[in-house]
Formats: sequence, C-alpha cells, structure tokens
Amino acid sequence: MNKKINLIILILSLFIFICITVLVLNNSQIVKTIDTSIAIWTNSIRFPFLDDIMLSITKIGNIYESLLIFLVLSIILIAKRKKISFYIFTIATSLGTVLPELIKNLTGRIRPESFSLQEIGFSFPSGHATISTIFLISSFLLFTPIIKNKFSKVLFLIISTIIFPAVVFSRIYLSVHWTTDVIAGIFLGIFCFLFAKLICCHKK
Repeated sequence: MNKKINLIILILSLFIFICITVLVLNNSQIVKTIDTSIAIWTNSIRFPFLDDIMLSITKIGNIYESLLIFLVLSIILIAKRKKISFYIFTIATSLGTVLPELIKNLTGRIRPESFSLQEIGFSFPSGHATISTIFLISSFLLFTPIIKNKFSKVLFLIISTIIFPAVVFSRIYLSVHWTTDVIAGIFLGIFCFLFAKLICCHKK
C-alpha cells in the first residue's frame, strides 16, 4: 500500500474507533442491541469442549504470551536485517499494548459477566483484539514477504489467519468483552500498525 492509501485507512480506522467510543460512552441503543444480540448468540453455541478450546486460545493474547510472540518474530526480522519492519512492528506492538489500557481507564466500561474466565479491569477497548489485529496485519505485510519457501509461507499465513482471529472471537465467546469492545480493538489495532508504518517510512 502506498503512503496515501495508508493515510486514508489510518484516518478512517481512527474515525470509526472514535465513533464507537462515543456511542459506548453515551450508552447508545445501537451498542446495546449489537452487544446483547451477539451475547445471546454466543451463549447459544456454547458447549464444554468449545469452552476448553477458547480458554486455551484466548491465552495467546495475554501479556506474557504476546511478549513471547513479539520476541520470536522480532528476532526473525533482526536476523533478516529488516530494520524498518522491526521498527514498525515494535512501535505498533508497543502502542497496541499501552493505548488500550489507557483508554480503558478513561472509559471505565464494566465487563460482561463471564462464567468461564474472570478478568480484572475495565472492558473497552479489547486489548486482546488490538494486539491480535496488529500481529495479523504484521504477518501479512511484514513477515510473509521475507519467507522464501512457498510451503512455509502458506503454512505461516494459514496459522496466522486462524489463530489471531480466533483470539479475537474468544473474547466475545467467553463473555469477557462486549462485541463493541472487540470491534473497537480491531480498528485501534489497524490504526496502531498504520501509524507506526507511516512514522517509520517517513523517517526512512
């Protein structure tokens, strides 16, 4: 993507995130309808085996697991001498870790009641969704181009395309986040990545 398209998507993702934030803060009926409807649906598809899978998957987005993923992927970028990609990945991941926590304290949204997993802190936006989105975009734009082996490239894309969206969905399924928390986290993740990319490419 060229700089102009990146900038347009960045502004659009930030605008959508702000709109969702405003709707959440104003306790909009649209937000209530979306969150309630999806919560009812996820509760209807729950069963013990899927609960266990989701409890395992959601851990991938925890702070220590995310840090491990970040370190492994960063080492790959350093080994490949992809300095700009490393800077983009580092800045985006840092923003994706810090911003959700800051915004949560500002919005103060209460989490839904979960019978499977107890989480502390506020709900909006989802940090798991934010960091998973950054990892997914990075997989496509930063890491896939440097994988030369075709089979390894396809395998890496398949794993990334399954795992990171699954982490996002697990937050709704386990009722530790409202759907709008997750949607906002996705757009915040897009913003963080493109913001980091624009900064690094400009400095380059």
